[in-house]
Amino acid sequence: MKVAVAGLGWWGKQIIRSLGNSTKFKVVVAVDPMVTDDGRQFARESGVELAADLAEVLGRSDIEGVILATPHSLHEQQVLSALEAGKHVFCEKPLAMTADGAQRIVDACARQGKVLGVGHERRFEPAIVELMRMVRAGELGRLLHMEANVSHDLFRKLDPSNWRLDQKHAPAGMMTAVGIHITDIFVALAGGASSVRARTESLVFPDPVRDFTTATIAFGSRVQATISFLSVTPFHGRIAVFGDKGWVEIVSQGNVDQGLPTRLTHCSGTGVPPMERVYEANDAVLANFEAWADAVAGLGQYPFTAGELVDNIKLFEAIVQSSERGGEAVAL
Repeated sequence: MKVAVAGLGWWGKQIIRSLGNSTKFKVVVAVDPMVTDDGRQFARESGVELAADLAEVLGRSDIEGVILATPHSLHEQQVLSALEAGKHVFCEKPLAMTADGAQRIVDACARQGKVLGVGHERRFEPAIVELMRMVRAGELGRLLHMEANVSHDLFRKLDPSNWRLDQKHAPAGMMTAVGIHITDIFVALAGGASSVRARTESLVFPDPVRDFTTATIAFGSRVQATISFLSVTPFHGRIAVFGDKGWVEIVSQGNVDQGLPTRLTHCSGTGVPPMERVYEANDAVLANFEAWADAVAGLGQYPFTAGELVDNIKLFEAIVQSSERGGEAVAL
């Protein structure tokens, strides 16, 4: 599939590097209205064209798909424009900033008959794949509770003007960076949320940048969850899922782009020694893109339903609202 990548920042470059290892993609052009000298050099070395105007690229007949790695508040309109131009779209997370926006996107995809990809590569990590298989196979029994803390300090290196620290694009601290991945997994396992209480705080970053986010979530299935994310501490990644027949804990050693192993621990009963498995890192980013390409080609089903995508943004929006209201409960 011949594609354009919009956004030539850190993650846009990472996407182009990953797609360079695939026979299913050819990145034709990178789009960025404010490209840096480093971006120009990267484009030359990667053998891709540079363009400043996404609308111009959407008019090109040689572009089959568009990949968006742009500031978050731009996603909805850019996705809708790409669909209107007849392109398949892969959008980095979050898909939209509101549930209504996410619904407009999935409805437009259905009307246009296009496949929507989304940047939730964590579902393609081997340990997460195994966790989801175990839960869906009933190996943990009835699902009861889920919890996660995924934190890192990469944002401390950013210039204060970076859009990733802007509340317009990245409200509720780390929710748009790492939290939205966790809620995607939890929604896939437990269904849509019914209520949430969330708090954020500026402990290290200057206000209004939030460096701490925590939330308690109730799902319609009556499963409960707690999540917390910090953007000022060395990397920590832990997800745990509990059922009435056992639990699973997943501990990651590094971010998805660092190529480090992940440990999965499974306890099936009191007094039964837990089983541990170590999963070597895969290119989960590329696995996600190739699943999207296969779905576009009619060779497989992309493993995200429209309902899951909208329910995840509903939960994200509720977390933002609750945190802005000092932890007030928000019903979905």
